Amino acid sequence: MGLKMKIYRALTGATVRNFVRRAEDFFALNLPTAHRKIFLPTKAAAKSALLKFSMARGKKSARAASVWKVSFRENFSPRVSVIVPNFNHAPFLPQRLDTIYNQTYKNFEVILLDDCSTDDSRDILKNFQACHSDNTRLILNEKNSGGVFNQWRKGIDAARGDLIWIAESDDFSAENFLAELVPAFSDDAIQLAFCRTDFIQDDQKIFTSEQYLADLPNFDWKKIFAMTAAEFVAQGFGVKNIIPNVSGVLFRKKKFFPDACLDMKLCGDWLFYLSEILGGCVYYSPRATNFYRVHKKSTSLKIQREPRYFIEHERIAAHVAENFFVPAEVHEAHRKNLEEHFFGYYGGKDIAELEKLFDVKKILRATRRPNVLIGVFAFSIGGGETFPLTLANELSRRNFPVTVLNFQMADDLPDIRKKLNPDVPLVYLNNTGGLAEVVEQFKIDVIHTHHGAVDVAASFVAENNPRLRHVVTLHGMYEAADPDYLKKILARVKKSVDAFVYIADKNLIPFKDFGREKIFQKIGNGLERAPINPVPRAELNIPEESFVACVVSRAISQKGWQAAVDAVKLANSSGWRRIDLILVGAGEMYDKLFGRVPEFVHPVGFKSNVRDYLAAADVGLLPSEYAGESFPLLIIDSFFAGRPVVSSNLGEVPAMVEDAGVVFDLVGGKVPVAELAKILRTLADDSELYEKFRNRVAVVAEKFFIERVAEKYVAVFEDKSP
Repeated sequence: MGLKMKIYRALTGATVRNFVRRAEDFFALNLPTAHRKIFLPTKAAAKSALLKFSMARGKKSARAASVWKVSFRENFSPRVSVIVPNFNHAPFLPQRLDTIYNQTYKNFEVILLDDCSTDDSRDILKNFQACHSDNTRLILNEKNSGGVFNQWRKGIDAARGDLIWIAESDDFSAENFLAELVPAFSDDAIQLAFCRTDFIQDDQKIFTSEQYLADLPNFDWKKIFAMTAAEFVAQGFGVKNIIPNVSGVLFRKKKFFPDACLDMKLCGDWLFYLSEILGGCVYYSPRATNFYRVHKKSTSLKIQREPRYFIEHERIAAHVAENFFVPAEVHEAHRKNLEEHFFGYYGGKDIAELEKLFDVKKILRATRRPNVLIGVFAFSIGGGETFPLTLANELSRRNFPVTVLNFQMADDLPDIRKKLNPDVPLVYLNNTGGLAEVVEQFKIDVIHTHHGAVDVAASFVAENNPRLRHVVTLHGMYEAADPDYLKKILARVKKSVDAFVYIADKNLIPFKDFGREKIFQKIGNGLERAPINPVPRAELNIPEESFVACVVSRAISQKGWQAAVDAVKLANSSGWRRIDLILVGAGEMYDKLFGRVPEFVHPVGFKSNVRDYLAAADVGLLPSEYAGESFPLLIIDSFFAGRPVVSSNLGEVPAMVEDAGVVFDLVGGKVPVAELAKILRTLADDSELYEKFRNRVAVVAEKFFIERVAEKYVAVFEDKSP
């Protein structure tokens, strides 16, 4: 499928492809003439028809929004970390552990935790660990942790799996629990899956989750279903804790644990689930059963007779109000449930007391954080493709409501997919009905796009959805675009975009007659910090004493690979120290140079761990001649690897490098090879000058921390930027 058709599929969905082709002329996307104006002879007619169709599909999606079609993948077998937090549950441990080790799904590890039990628990745990030493670890506390959620966090931190099952030590489960729920996570949007529960007391079933949840008419607990977290909360999870017991839950391992849970005694699990599902989807299956043991003298029953019970519920309601798009009726229904509990089990007499403990008016005054949809062109190489993933990772890390939408307008590269953390909710547009449906189902407030084609696709929906805020980040494509194509893009996005973020001053060139200057804001790119393991020079056949430069880019002619090779050749013709060159990237220049370069040039192809290669070098080298260069990520990667930079003067390079490297001018748009050779030779031979640059790297690098960049983007999303 061609790029232009992918734009239309993104807008309307594959099922209306024929209709889209009939409307192509209006949108002037240069599709074959034979496809134009077949049934829609005028631009006005095409516009009217498509707008009506888009609105109709939006209405349809609102009616069907409670259903999310899970995209299952074959041969999906992630490792599950089963965490068993125990305290004085010796009588129940054998049954609990047998139902774990007898699971029909076998790719799991078990982490046994004991919180200073005083019964025979530790002996039992040691015996099971000895019998299953190949996949079991035992962690014994020397001091009681003071709360179950501290143990949850400890277990999650120790987990090595992609998915987490907290199997409480006094519960047990059907042996198909993992086999039934794990496949749901092959859909990258699913964040949490749960099954039905039977409540057990004195080894007798006292009631079921179907009975417990019978007051929520919007769910059919006899059927498998999936829905977005936004819908799940609005349909009932904002009213009561639909998930009665964590032992019946499987969820993705995230990089954070909500500290707000730690001081809660009753509703901490509810808050944890709400944090876990944010921006993603939830899956339910009645085909497996969790058996939840209810004790007559449990702590939870005691707390339900204390004011704390209502205070914790108010905290839950406030969290929902701050993070989910739900109507006021949800909070009113929550309060109604509490009112029944207040006058019943709690024994309250005066409604004014409840209103002080659970203040609906205060809850409704909470400021909600916007749900952000980050649209990416594809999982492909380029700053405009990879920076959105970095931003999404950081937003997710701080538990911000974010979802990534892959428009799949080019072939995806697995190594680029890995740049997005697996716990970030991800939707593939070709697996959905269309952009309007995604916006509706996820209750999106802000759509953030990074590529002209994606900007255009988003503009159709944003223009006709007054609640949707459209933010575009300019990465240099607009000023490099064909003038006619640029004109058509600008005509579309001008109608929908609420804020443009530009990363380099030259990004504004195409917008000189655009107007609305206030919607433009400059924010530089940022990257995540990560552990670095320098590639040993011996693996690359590079002498330890060599001075090494490293180029990381797409292997296209405009990125200056040939100039880099020529400059290093020339530099090696003088001076006393050998200079080596590492070339990281894939493309035409890699194919051209591989096997045809001197021994001191090392093309290594595409690598995802570019900082490890930069750390093996002495400098990062950017000899780019690409006119669209705006805010090169190589510079940030090089700084984060602790290396100064030598770069051509393009875009924001001088402001980025400051005094942590050398910037040279192009001559007639080309790299001056002799000058570059002289720069490299000087740095190789003058250790004092080199160290001067290197000593500035850490200071200059601070401005590129993604944490700082994300703060500025949040202000744009919330429309609070200056």
